[in-house]
Amino acid sequence: MFRVRGWMVLSVALLLAVALVAAAEALAAEGKPRGGGMMARGGTLLGLLSTEKVQKELKLTDEQIEKVKQASEKVRKEMAEKFSGLRDVQDQKERRAKMVELLNQSDAQARKELGDVLPRDTWRRLSQIRLQVRGAAWALTNARTADRLKLTDEQKKKAAEIDKATQDKTFEVFSAMRNLSEEERREKMAETGKKMQAIRSEADKKALDVLTAEQKEAFEKMKGEKFEL
Repeated sequence: MFRVRGWMVLSVALLLAVALVAAAEALAAEGKPRGGGMMARGGTLLGLLSTEKVQKELKLTDEQIEKVKQASEKVRKEMAEKFSGLRDVQDQKERRAKMVELLNQSDAQARKELGDVLPRDTWRRLSQIRLQVRGAAWALTNARTADRLKLTDEQKKKAAEIDKATQDKTFEVFSAMRNLSEEERREKMAETGKKMQAIRSEADKKALDVLTAEQKEAFEKMKGEKFEL
């Protein structure tokens, strides 16, 4: 499995998608251009596809894995400058919006690069894994998921509010680590992970409460067979 340097570790990044936004904001504020590579590997489709356990679950061949590596490198190079440019965006709300846009662009590029490499069933299972990894709070703000669940405008509004509150809490956690040394960050990694898990659990519970019984059942079916990263 790949490794991410510093405090942006995989276990936290994959735990909650909005952590990527918060982390990128912190990196941008510090003027660090490494964010592009971290975002490409930490929480996008390519991030999951680059993870050994996911590769095994999807039964990727050596050739497909090599294609994923090539696509990851290509997308990383193409997106790096865009991600590093976030440090010039002073408004926090605008920066978050641009980050979400860039993450979506990264996913779109991944589908373009690997659309003919991975069969439809593999993409379907990858989508199921992604829903499980990112959780209900993210899923309800995803346009495709929202459409499949037939969310009302009121439900979408509530989901957006939950997402915003979750981003704020996540940003606070990562911001508190911004001025720490690498050693101090490593020491606080476990503590940070627990805080992120608590934020994730609270957000997912609130998100599921937005759904009707029928929608909850549909959402569970969308996630497919249980997968643990």
